[in-house]
Amino acid sequence: MEHVRIAILDPNDSVQGFMDNAIPEATNYYYNDELHEYLQGAASIFSFSLSSDTDVSRLIVDGNKLSFRYKEKDYYFNIMHVERNETTVVAEAYSLSFELLNERVESYSAQSAMSFEEYLAAIDPEGTLVLGLNEVSDKRITYEWTGESTVLARLFSLANVFSAEIEFSTELNDDYSLKQIKINAYREHSNDYQGIGENRMGTTLHYGEDISGITKKSDVTDLYTCIALTGNNGLSLSSLDRTEYDDSGNVEYRCASGDSFIRAVQARDRFPSNLMNKNDRYIACYGTYDTDNVEVLYGVALAYLKTHCVPKVEYEVTGSVDSGIGDTFLIEDSEFKPTLYLEARVL
Repeated sequence: MEHVRIAILDPNDSVQGFMDNAIPEATNYYYNDELHEYLQGAASIFSFSLSSDTDVSRLIVDGNKLSFRYKEKDYYFNIMHVERNETTVVAEAYSLSFELLNERVESYSAQSAMSFEEYLAAIDPEGTLVLGLNEVSDKRITYEWTGESTVLARLFSLANVFSAEIEFSTELNDDYSLKQIKINAYREHSNDYQGIGENRMGTTLHYGEDISGITKKSDVTDLYTCIALTGNNGLSLSSLDRTEYDDSGNVEYRCASGDSFIRAVQARDRFPSNLMNKNDRYIACYGTYDTDNVEVLYGVALAYLKTHCVPKVEYEVTGSVDSGIGDTFLIEDSEFKPTLYLEARVL
């Protein structure tokens, strides 16, 4: 990060000094700096090095804070790891506050259906977070957590319960101290919703320009074409009679009355388990799920089957693009035959 002034704060959020690369010859010059951002929570890790023979290096200790503004966005970090020798200090800092990173919460069971905001108040009773955008405000869900976890892990779990993506947005005061941490809840990324980031599908990344190469990997190691899932007290799918069709009206998944399996008909024809028994040829999977509701059992089993009845495909894209976390692009590689088009999201 070129020419970014970084404030060093004590545990009480009082500025003690600065690191600044505007003057490379200065004693508070930092180097080997890397800012890693992640889709989950829009969390960040910041690492850097500086000379140990400076006054400012003595401020780089566990528990102190770092804050700065970069590309019109505020960042606030806790120094978590420090390695020091006679010449160099290497530090790593995590975004957010110790309240979220280290504090643990106990098991929790909702007595009735609750909103995302109500769960947030239960997880964070001290009001460490301020709820901003809430795209799942129309949902109310009854849920429980049986074990303890960190506040941050519980919030990520809450996002999964509400099929949401959460983003932590820090806001600094003029003196570099922390003003507030805002939590935004987006509907998770799908064909209908963007989630975190911007939909930039109008921007195509081309092979030979933004993209230098694409490698495709496919794997059928964990493939199966039918599944029998058992719920509580021996609950099975044998009482249901369901058929799922593809876009062309052909049978894709079948759960017949008296049959405890959901069968992926088209996947069986593509990946037969054997060529001798023409009446079967399914690759079977068995499992259990904690539910007393046959509809829930069917939904979970079908979701598992959809994930595992087709090859797992991974595309590794090499290139560079100016983007934000969660942004979605169209990639075109004309070197593939036929031409390969991918929707790619920055994670």
